[in-house]
Amino acid sequence: MELVCKFNYCSWLGVGNKYTSIIDSCSITEPNTIIQKTNGNHLNGKSDEDVEAIYFMNTTLNYFPQGLNKNFPNLKAVGIDICGLKSITRRDLDGLENIQMLWCDNNKITSLPDNLFENMNKLIYISFCFNDLQFMSPELLKPILKNGLKFVDFSRNRSIDAGFSDSNYAIKISGKEVDSVAQLMAMIDDKCDKPMKDGQTQTSTQRKDLKIEGFKELWTTGRFSDITIVTDTEKFKVHKNILAIQSSVFTSIFEDKMKDRPSDEIQMKNINSDVVKIFLKFFYTDEVEKEENSNLFEFFSLAAKFKVDNLMTIVEEMITDDLNLNNTIEILELACRFNCDGMKTSAFKVIQSIFDEPLKDELMNQPEVVKELVEAKKKFDFMMSKYKSF
Repeated sequence: MELVCKFNYCSWLGVGNKYTSIIDSCSITEPNTIIQKTNGNHLNGKSDEDVEAIYFMNTTLNYFPQGLNKNFPNLKAVGIDICGLKSITRRDLDGLENIQMLWCDNNKITSLPDNLFENMNKLIYISFCFNDLQFMSPELLKPILKNGLKFVDFSRNRSIDAGFSDSNYAIKISGKEVDSVAQLMAMIDDKCDKPMKDGQTQTSTQRKDLKIEGFKELWTTGRFSDITIVTDTEKFKVHKNILAIQSSVFTSIFEDKMKDRPSDEIQMKNINSDVVKIFLKFFYTDEVEKEENSNLFEFFSLAAKFKVDNLMTIVEEMITDDLNLNNTIEILELACRFNCDGMKTSAFKVIQSIFDEPLKDELMNQPEVVKELVEAKKKFDFMMSKYKSF
């Protein structure tokens, strides 16, 4: 998408007076939205390369925009204020490792992953006050302790209302001010719930009270099971109520298709038994490890077929984490088949990187055409390299 910017100098306490791109009108409502270009009038003699700070204010930014570093390669500060930002991940900060300040106040963030600040070797000013933070751990700050943190504010959140400010920093903490980062980390450990594992989302926690330890025992033992899932090579004893409460498709099977033809078995043939096992296990544990399943495409297809939305989200993130030029067409095809906008955008971003000029956005929904274009580009590049070798 195109980002409409205003440019001016702004004072960023801690990092100084910076030439800033200001965005007060945009709409990013889908994850992995790529900023392909910017539009706005620079001050005389200035260009995108002179921009050292970007500030989104009072606009719609539900997800962290991708590609900021491509448009503004010398960013030192990023601010997102009153924008409805729902989440932020380590992947969102790829390419922004040189920023000194990250300011995300007055948003809707509930969780910060432990690895968020890995490789952020210059980050010293952080603020997430006035969000809805409940899930984070002291591990969050460990990678940047060596930076000499000057300001960290988690005030006015659901589970924590505190922060640390260096004595030389002009801004004061909104909530309880602690004396050291170590004291703040101890408070995080005491007040906040541990964040979910990579790839899990808030959808999982909505079911936290349901997925108690007893469910894991039911899966392991098959005790009180009332239905059997039959694959080509294995049988799995499961429980209708546990499957139905998380899948409308299973609900339909149990209520409608089996009403007139009572049976204690459901056939799931021509599907890898290991994939089925991991799929069913998720209903009881709310957990899935990437190492458990090498066939993520089939796993995602099964989750989509049975409309297990939270599992789809987890597997989608696993798939996009492994995106590369060798599998991006296949992933784009999968995303189009199940209409997964986030996965489509991520795959299309990788495809865009091999072309000198950006492809039209509508091609994102035409994987067959994109495949032909990629193959043609590879042939062209091969012929060019062959020609240049002479």
